[in-house]
Amino acid sequence: MLVREIMTRDLETISPNSSLHAAARMMRRRNIGFLPVVDGDDVVGVLTDRDIVIRGLCDGRDPRFFTVRDAMSRAPIWCYEDDVLTEAARLLEESHIRRLLVLDYDRKLVGLVSMDDLALNMSSDRLLGEMVRNITAAA
Repeated sequence: MLVREIMTRDLETISPNSSLHAAARMMRRRNIGFLPVVDGDDVVGVLTDRDIVIRGLCDGRDPRFFTVRDAMSRAPIWCYEDDVLTEAARLLEESHIRRLLVLDYDRKLVGLVSMDDLALNMSSDRLLGEMVRNITAAA
């Protein structure tokens, strides 16, 4: 099975110049905790609700004036939409992350695949068990 068959396509993205306050409001409105950060057509990072708290609020900064660029993770992990699920699982496991950006061959963002997506769709219980154990052990 290919990543494109199970990925989420309807993604909310945010600009690196947006405020953390705007990002948090977007996350609350969509009931999500993860936003790809896109500058034009280029993915430049990812922002999680944890990034907002740890890199923004804990330092006493005002989230209305602190930007996404200041709190985002700058080296997003991604796979291609034509990758098989085991490749996506390997990337999640090796990187100790729960969500993976999905790009097309022009390196444009086309979706997102999560650990939960893989858990629902992978046929190998052994591989899935190892992936979940290794990802959650790092959390």
